[in-house]
Amino acid sequence: MRDTDYATELVPPAVVVFPSGDEARIERLRIKETGAVEIRFSWWKDGRMMMRPLDLSETDLMNLIAKAFRQGVLLPERESV
Repeated sequence: MRDTDYATELVPPAVVVFPSGDEARIERLRIKETGAVEIRFSWWKDGRMMMRPLDLSETDLMNLIAKAFRQGVLLPERESV
């Protein structure tokens, strides 16, 4: 799991990999400055997070969200880390 100056991943991210090698991710992060737990939707290319919006088809978005629930990235509010 990643740990940066900005945030620490709390669980491994949910990832959907496309034929191009690009990745869509949902991450559960603890923000170091505030201590807040936040959810990040991100697009990755060549191992780097892109500073652009994550554009997905509805099917890909639903697959990513389902994976995030299965892996514990997204949890019911009462079970949040």
